[in-house]
Amino acid sequence: MLFCTSCKKIDDAVPAYAETLLTEISESAAPASETVMVTEAAEIPEPKYVTVSLAVTGDNLIHSSIYEQANRRAGGEGYDFGEPYENVAGVIRSADIAVINQETLICNGEFPPSTYPMFNSPPELGDHMIDIGFDVFTIANNHTLDKGTDGLSACLDYWDSRPEAVVCGAYRDKEDESHIRTLERDGVIFSFLSYTESLNGLSLPEGSPLVIGRTDDIDLICEQIKQAKEISDVCVVALHWGVENSDIISDYQRMTAKTLADAGADIIIGNHPHVLRGIEEIERDDGSSALCAYSMGNFISAQSVGQNLIGGILQFDVTVCTENVPENDKGPIIRNIELLPVITHYEGRYQNIKLYFLSDYPRELADSHGVRSMSTFGYDYIFEVLERNIDDKYFDPEKYYEE
Repeated sequence: MLFCTSCKKIDDAVPAYAETLLTEISESAAPASETVMVTEAAEIPEPKYVTVSLAVTGDNLIHSSIYEQANRRAGGEGYDFGEPYENVAGVIRSADIAVINQETLICNGEFPPSTYPMFNSPPELGDHMIDIGFDVFTIANNHTLDKGTDGLSACLDYWDSRPEAVVCGAYRDKEDESHIRTLERDGVIFSFLSYTESLNGLSLPEGSPLVIGRTDDIDLICEQIKQAKEISDVCVVALHWGVENSDIISDYQRMTAKTLADAGADIIIGNHPHVLRGIEEIERDDGSSALCAYSMGNFISAQSVGQNLIGGILQFDVTVCTENVPENDKGPIIRNIELLPVITHYEGRYQNIKLYFLSDYPRELADSHGVRSMSTFGYDYIFEVLERNIDDKYFDPEKYYEE
């Protein structure tokens, strides 16, 4: 009598090498000839694959127009940030993990709200970002020291009071920095690191225990990535870098992204230029790949340059084998990558600031944008910018364009 095991059908989300592996196992379990008798079933452990959905976006850049309108909506008592984000909140909530760069400090109410060039936002902003589904906040950016060390300490106090949020990029001291931030979803552990290229000419005073992640020590970043991979399945690195208002991805950025990918970074999220830049999958020597978005642009802002008002949410799935890992497993598989363009709309004098998905943003609204009195903008201009910067592998203009 012949006994053999059977394997369940692999879901389409599972990488091809897993199907190949199970086919090889099945074939090796068959008898070499009809005269060979197998008396015991071979116990072949079946790999378990888990898929986690992510949504990542750019700079949450809160100018005075945004928080003053929130204050008026709250009747002058506190701040109501609901309206600007209501059109996009559903996509954020639906993701298993949502990541944002919180560009402006949130100093726990210890400093009054302030705008460019030294930002501070009210605590109600952070509360609302958590409420609409953001899980991870990167805070290493060129505005991290806008209110000095007292402001940064107050900002860390705020985030400490919101333990449901994962926050990285600035730390109380070296020991705090050594505790790499992680988040678990269905058995898959993600780690998060955050670094900035600039602090707008500011620096921590000598002797301050505070730590801000900086991009100038690539060897240290690579070491921290390796430490992160020891405690996680997927490593996410946020980089605040590049030239503002420029589409150009420098050779330095491409080389850095490849170095970090080879060190173990699986997802690289770029910010700071206030404009969208290219997205690519960086191949490693073993055939695996890392996802890099060189700049996600602004999520929301009240800037006066048309291109600054075109941002996006990058959606994708990450599949990881969590049990009975095959020998040829190459780590996380990132698939179904799609950019959902998001437009910050306002009327004249920055009134009624609100986010819209491009799919819900009609030509008439685009062509009436308040920024048109200061900068080039319009429905066709949005598509020019997107097609210039985003490969049609990740953004299909034909799905959106309205004649």
